[in-house]
Amino acid sequence: MSTDAQDTQSDDGIDASRRHLRLALELIGKHKLPTDPINYHIWYDYASGKNGELNAAIERHLESGRLFSAEVSRQIFSQYVAGDGEVMANLVREELKKVFAEVMGAIQSTDKQFSESEGKLETIQASLFPGLTEAVLEKLVNQVKNEIGGLKFTSGSFKEQLQQASLEIERLKTKVTQYRDEALKDPLTQISNRRGFDQTLQGTVDEANLAQTPLCLIMTDIDHFKRINDTHGHLVGDNVIRMVAGAIKESIKGKDLAARIGGEEFAIILPETPFDGAMKLADNLRLTFERLDFKKKTTGQSLGKITLSFGVTGYKLGETAENFVRRADQALYRSKNTGRNKVSGL
Repeated sequence: MSTDAQDTQSDDGIDASRRHLRLALELIGKHKLPTDPINYHIWYDYASGKNGELNAAIERHLESGRLFSAEVSRQIFSQYVAGDGEVMANLVREELKKVFAEVMGAIQSTDKQFSESEGKLETIQASLFPGLTEAVLEKLVNQVKNEIGGLKFTSGSFKEQLQQASLEIERLKTKVTQYRDEALKDPLTQISNRRGFDQTLQGTVDEANLAQTPLCLIMTDIDHFKRINDTHGHLVGDNVIRMVAGAIKESIKGKDLAARIGGEEFAIILPETPFDGAMKLADNLRLTFERLDFKKKTTGQSLGKITLSFGVTGYKLGETAENFVRRADQALYRSKNTGRNKVSGL
């Protein structure tokens, strides 16, 4: 490719980026959203069209006529963006760079007695490499706070500026924890998502092997859920998913974990629970939904009977988490294939 052609291609890319940024800013303003990294990211992605699932989620929400709030932005970011740990680290890293730049500017404008701390902060700033992890961030935050705390302040305004920077760094540290937690939570139901389920399951499997205690897993699926969406719409379908998640969450306690691991599929991890107890819990949940009369909030129209199918299995000491999940899946599909609204154990 010739240099002129490369330059033209580069210019086209820059023009496209400018268009995407301009549209993103317009949409942030239109919906009266804060101009924070989360909104920049989701609306820039929306404008560029590079994340089809994110765009579809935004379109569904806009078509519903509901307010596009900052909370909705966080939910969409959590579900369609935040699963990428590198994206989360990049967002926080860029904000940290701004804070460090302000600290450095303040130090450079003061007496030379601060030159030693200036050098240390430059070293810390250089540590903000692309592979930033939460553990590394924790170390950097503590280093910066120690440097700021150790300075012999002679200027009241300088002291105030550095203290403000320290507070901002602490806020960013909290934000990383928030992003991490949101990345493990399903935004629609506020229970664990598949990532959170996988992490917890591995921990409970390790614990069961070490302590040789019982561990059970329940997999459940809403019967004929596509029919609900096709007949009543996605908003009603979302409400049904929320109600199912809420009922499951209320039925568990202690170390138990409820997770939404697919569109209409849920899992329940039951540490220190015998197989008979897990089967009883599954059947109680099945009966609960069988007896409910679901109705549309807006019209009171009945949605008909909504049932769930269940698969239950007990952990076999020494087996992998993958095999454990596979057997629970097999039990669930036995229920689905033999009439639904059933509990099958394996």
